[in-house]
Amino acid sequence: MLIALLTGCNSKAEKENTGLNSNSELSSNVDSLEAVVKTMRINLDGNNNSPEELCANIDELFKANKDKELKEIATKLRTFHPESPELKKVEEYIYKIEQNYLKEQEQIKAERMKVVDVLNKDYDDINGITWYKSKVVNHDVWSNKASLYIGKNKSQVWLRMLMSYYGSNWIFFEYAYLSYDGNTIEIPFDRYRDKKTENSGGMVWEWIDIKVESNILSYLKKFVKGDKPKMRLSGKYTETRNLSANEIKAMKEILLAYDVLKNE
Repeated sequence: MLIALLTGCNSKAEKENTGLNSNSELSSNVDSLEAVVKTMRINLDGNNNSPEELCANIDELFKANKDKELKEIATKLRTFHPESPELKKVEEYIYKIEQNYLKEQEQIKAERMKVVDVLNKDYDDINGITWYKSKVVNHDVWSNKASLYIGKNKSQVWLRMLMSYYGSNWIFFEYAYLSYDGNTIEIPFDRYRDKKTENSGGMVWEWIDIKVESNILSYLKKFVKGDKPKMRLSGKYTETRNLSANEIKAMKEILLAYDVLKNE
């Protein structure tokens, strides 16, 4: 009796599993059928709509620069009414929208390039580099200043910073700092490669000319907006000074121009 009971239970379970498998297959078939019906409905809807019906509001779409919607209409026309004159009109609308967009982008580019056009440009035809410097501050190394300038070739744009000391006595600086509102950052440089010195007629000058890395760039964008931004060159002796309004103005110009050139 026990064997018979177990056999009956197994038989019942097999039937239930068979039923579940059948239901699963049926559900899958229903999903596939619905997908086919949906595709047929889309095709029928597009085919049933005349070119005039599909293009009923294309004038409004064109005025609103709705190129995405116009492209969808053009796709239906190519599929179901490829010889219709309405297709040509929709394609003309799409082309005009695209051309208007390109003109707007050119105007935006020209407007942005104005911040570059105000700078002094010096082209090095040997190295293929154009150097951009501010007209506001003429930073020669025989002066106490901090400034930025831009280098650009065919493949890249980069930013450089010049910090210099000029006086009757050496300070032999080994460290350089910028600071604003209590926020100070050390400007890293190689003392043997980046540091330069010269003297003449009882005067001396020391300076560094370095590439601006991303962390320094982020700092500079805040630095030029700070209250009383200053620089310090420190070594055997220390020289600290507040940057002039023109120095800050020149830095702002260069930072803006760098952003424009970098994104062109």
